[in-house]
Amino acid sequence: MRMIREIMRMIRVCSITAALVSACLLSSTPAQSAPADTLTKARSNCLTAVAKVVGLPRTSLSVIKEQRDASGFSLEVKVPNAVAPWACLTNRQGEVEDTSFKGSEGAL
Repeated sequence: MRMIREIMRMIRVCSITAALVSACLLSSTPAQSAPADTLTKARSNCLTAVAKVVGLPRTSLSVIKEQRDASGFSLEVKVPNAVAPWACLTNRQGEVEDTSFKGSEGAL
């Protein structure tokens, strides 16, 4: 009888744990996630904007870091032979608002 009570207790604990985990998974949409098409647009627009500023083909650049916040996207772009990446900020729709070099301007 004691063994049955212990098994029943374990089942309740497991059921509660499973319900909590399920609720957490269903309710936790990552804050940094975004619709794929908006992120794709932000990447594309940033690569185009930085390429225009540095005078290199867009295809020679690459996005090395991306982050979403309340105002839009913040991306870092790798430029060949640059000593530091370029920063690109977009709005929520993926339109570029600013580009800047993250290293010393004397290194440009």
